[in-house]
Amino acid sequence: MTLREEIAVLRTRIGKAELERDTWRASGRQEKYLEADCVVEALELQLERLRQEGLRFFARNDSAPKSVRP
Repeated sequence: MTLREEIAVLRTRIGKAELERDTWRASGRQEKYLEADCVVEALELQLERLRQEGLRFFARNDSAPKSVRP
């Protein structure tokens, strides 16, 4: 799976987790809401790590001498 695909999958998972979180919030089930909110936060952290990993990867490849690039 490419980095873009992984990011797309995570965005989809975040969207579903946010919907679940919002549903629990609307229902008044505080404990379930807090659990779902933690899941959203964890997924957002994973997404940020992937973005940073991609930035580092592309920064390394951009700094390589042109004669070394494929």
